[in-house]
Amino acid sequence: MTTPLMSASKREGVMVLELQNLPANTYSYEMMRELDAHILDARMDESVHVLLLTGAGEKFFCAGADIAMLEKANPYFKYVDAL
Repeated sequence: MTTPLMSASKREGVMVLELQNLPANTYSYEMMRELDAHILDARMDESVHVLLLTGAGEKFFCAGADIAMLEKANPYFKYVDAL
């Protein structure tokens, strides 16, 4: 089992999603999949009215893409949004 790259909690209509990929909370394909799943969970939960996205640690919210992931990614993954 892999370590989650974000945590989620719900309280009083608010779902807090915290990026947990220290030290810089860089995003990867796996983190995006986790984020998608949590957003879908919030969307289907009538008690959730607000999503709050934050980053763990002291220095970064999110420093951007995980360079190691990008080095392995195919061009379609990297450039599809630019089309």
